[in-house]
Amino acid sequence: MAERRKYDVVIIGAGVAGLTCGNYLARAGKKVLILEHGKNVGGNIQGMRRKGFFFDCGCQSTESVGILFPILEDLGIYDPDQWDKGTWRWATPDCDVPLTEYEQIREDFKRCYPSSAKGIDRWFDFIVPGCRVMKGMMGEMPFPLVKRGREKYRILGRMSRVGMGFMPMVREALSLTGREKCLKLFDDRRLTFLFGEFGDPNMLLFMYFSFWYSFVNDYWYPKGGLKTLAEILADRFREWGGEIEFQATVDSVLTEGSCAVGVETAEGERYFADRVVNTGNPKRLVGRMVDASLLPGKYSETLRHAPVSYSMSTAFLGLDMDHEELLSHLKCTHTLYWRTYGFEEDNYDPDIHRKGMSMITWCSMHDKSLAPEGKNSIIVQVRTPYHWLNGWGTGSADPEARNEEYRRLKQRVLEDIITDTEAVIPGLRGKVVFSDLATPRTLSRYTLNPEGSIMGWSYDRYRTPLYGRFARFRTPVTNLYMAGHYAIWPGGVVFSALSGKIVAEGMYEGIAKVLLW
Repeated sequence: MAERRKYDVVIIGAGVAGLTCGNYLARAGKKVLILEHGKNVGGNIQGMRRKGFFFDCGCQSTESVGILFPILEDLGIYDPDQWDKGTWRWATPDCDVPLTEYEQIREDFKRCYPSSAKGIDRWFDFIVPGCRVMKGMMGEMPFPLVKRGREKYRILGRMSRVGMGFMPMVREALSLTGREKCLKLFDDRRLTFLFGEFGDPNMLLFMYFSFWYSFVNDYWYPKGGLKTLAEILADRFREWGGEIEFQATVDSVLTEGSCAVGVETAEGERYFADRVVNTGNPKRLVGRMVDASLLPGKYSETLRHAPVSYSMSTAFLGLDMDHEELLSHLKCTHTLYWRTYGFEEDNYDPDIHRKGMSMITWCSMHDKSLAPEGKNSIIVQVRTPYHWLNGWGTGSADPEARNEEYRRLKQRVLEDIITDTEAVIPGLRGKVVFSDLATPRTLSRYTLNPEGSIMGWSYDRYRTPLYGRFARFRTPVTNLYMAGHYAIWPGGVVFSALSGKIVAEGMYEGIAKVLLW
């Protein structure tokens, strides 16, 4: 047994939440250790380079919404010159619409679907005013929760005045899903799906304001790839004296009575601390890491059975195609291409990976160092269930399980993605000089995310365990806290960072005080 090592705080996971939490704690003079399952920092924003091509392994860009950039600025690591604006385009077999400006988007969709012009007008008449309010609230001032004291209330006052613009739509936005709204507007099932179900079928209507605001105004990509965000957070954390250990998978939370006192890794290493923060898989936490007798049955069962966000397969493609040629096809950073108007998650459909949406991301569009000279890196992501075709042919739920059938399915999905993407990039197959595929099981293996989930809990308002409360930072175990995707809804890079800040300050001052002052 290794010698006893004592810290003020041990953090499980070196993703955005763990690194943000660690930064605020270390800056405050706390002795902090971050234990990371993988070989690198980043979690869902890890990246890799293969044969000179760089690829993001999970998330492809991020919003700020008045949260991420102010947090980085507060930590002294925000450089606006290091962030490029992400641009978007929606395409289907019937339309090709750049998301540049709201009135242009409205008119382009009306030209593509002329019989639904009135419904499209009504949709944008509802969405656009909310997006303008969002811009006034989150594009021109920090989100109140990233500030403290009187400054928080000055911002809250200004935001409240701007937010009055939401009043005509707030009741509907907080009571309906996007699908329910679109069923009122469109007879055309294509548009009900396109506008109302592009996230989850029961995504809260209010969240559509955030998406549409961000599509036009607020998606960003750091030079060097998203992993750069994790690396600058990790570097600053170490500058303040923080420690990170890799390939240190935490198997259990050590307790005395009902109080957390440290953790033990799979290798048998024990690290003792006054407080413990879990930023990762909550299902693993309640099912394996914590003594079940310390967890109320309802709490444990809720987390065990709650559905997580959808999973995706990711094709990494290195192209022998120069900037001008690829620009003529992709036109922007992100292309959302709907191959079919509809997607039902079906573990038995052998062609599920060829239905619904694919997202094509041109990672080397702005930063030419992310690909060899004269070439480019792109990523294509398609929705595929974690348990597809009997666990991807493995007959197991274990993400470590792999066999020949699994490898065969991976190759088939990769080949089909390349074929289907030729609808957007003609002649793609002949330009591919590097290719590989990550399945939902790959993501789960590297991050321990349950079922390869990409965003935390499901966006389905009727199924998420956090709907109506939106955050759960405390656990039933004293001095054991939660941060990250699964602690705050709707998750993602931005809210993971916010959760890390709140927990870092709240574990000493009290969560309520941090939220209120």
